[in-house]
Amino acid sequence: MAEIYLVAGATGKLGQEIVSRLLLKNRHVRAFVRDATKGRALLGENLEVVEGDIRRIDTIHEVLQGVHTVICATGAREPEGQNGPEEVEYEGVRLMATVAANSGVARFVLVSALGVAQAENAPDHLTQALEWKRKGEEALRESGVAYLIVRPGRLTEEAGGQQGIKLGSSIAISGEISRADLAEVILQALARENISNVTFEVVGTQGPAPQSDEDWNRIFAPLEAET
Repeated sequence: MAEIYLVAGATGKLGQEIVSRLLLKNRHVRAFVRDATKGRALLGENLEVVEGDIRRIDTIHEVLQGVHTVICATGAREPEGQNGPEEVEYEGVRLMATVAANSGVARFVLVSALGVAQAENAPDHLTQALEWKRKGEEALRESGVAYLIVRPGRLTEEAGGQQGIKLGSSIAISGEISRADLAEVILQALARENISNVTFEVVGTQGPAPQSDEDWNRIFAPLEAET
């Protein structure tokens, strides 16, 4: 039976990039969306589309049945309230991670944000959102499921494969990365079973784009599992 990849936030711009690349690799994709009609229109017919809400544990239990890998690319739509960072970036992630840890999920990828490590130094309008993202990260680490926490720089609409990729830790790097390149980073990381229980920042950089497995192995080489 094919391994199921669950993409939460599948109808967002990054989510669509991730889904598209998974389908190109002939993966079994299950999209977790708030609106199934919209999801089907955006994502096509070659995948499962399941309607639900990451803030509701009953729908999470249903959608995670039989899932091998979770990729959580959700994001708050509003500064506060039911669609705000506390409910989406923290509570939703906490619920997803808790159920995943008890449902046989092998790995859980969380797309976070550059700057989470020092949210207190961010501009006032970003501080609260980054703090809730940080709490979401902590909830995932504490859940017991194997995880990859990816903190990208500012996301752009540029085409993928046009520049190099730079990984870092804490606040060692800054910059931006295209959604296409970020989606590829996530899939390349998942293709390497030794990459687990890690947190890393990622941005684009000057230089050639990675082409081979050796290139990607070199990029990921500095990563070490957190204890």
